[in-house]
Amino acid sequence: MQTTVFDRLQTVDPRWSAAWKALEAQSAGASLDPKLVALLRLNIDVTATHLYAPGVQRHVRAALDAGATRTEIMAVFKLAAVIGIHALALGVPMLESELAGRGIADEAAAKPATPVTDAVRAKGMFNPLWDTLSRWDPVWLERFLEMGLPLWTDGVLPPLWIEYLCISGDAAISHMYGHGTQRHIEAALQLGASREQVLDVLKIVSLQGIEAMELALPMLDAALAQGTPKRVA
Repeated sequence: MQTTVFDRLQTVDPRWSAAWKALEAQSAGASLDPKLVALLRLNIDVTATHLYAPGVQRHVRAALDAGATRTEIMAVFKLAAVIGIHALALGVPMLESELAGRGIADEAAAKPATPVTDAVRAKGMFNPLWDTLSRWDPVWLERFLEMGLPLWTDGVLPPLWIEYLCISGDAAISHMYGHGTQRHIEAALQLGASREQVLDVLKIVSLQGIEAMELALPMLDAALAQGTPKRVA
């Protein structure tokens, strides 16, 4: 059996390792489908705010072992890819406020046909933080939503699972996007999620912290193996 960083942690600090394993056991997502748990952990590591390759490799294998298909895993990758909209959701309202404070006219772009945007509004999925973007650059938003909306409608993953994945990506310690976390918790509850299920998603997110140990412990071992360099007087 291949030795892992976590095996090494057990060797160098068994007491702390035992405490970690006890916490991990309490954060295993007991109320959630095991395949969903694997996809949640994958989503946290593959999202652009983290991009942690060892975790992605580990959780791809775990997702496949849990029965996930290539298409389902690709859906997680696609969901991670659309998180870039948060730059606009965060920044455009700030830009709008600054322009208004300087007396600069708020000029809307010509309004073309935007059937996908209209469908998102009709479904109640339109983020109010996109309103200004929709006026300033409706074509860009339409193109973005053409890419993003099928994740909720193509049937690859259940809509509730999509909301759980969005919660995990937004609440991740490398992102902590409060507005999105709140919106997707609300959507999950509307789709029938229980308090325990949402809490389990957040507990899984909390496990991301162990990756500090997974990344750094081998580096520490390597540095110690080289010995302490002699100081030059």
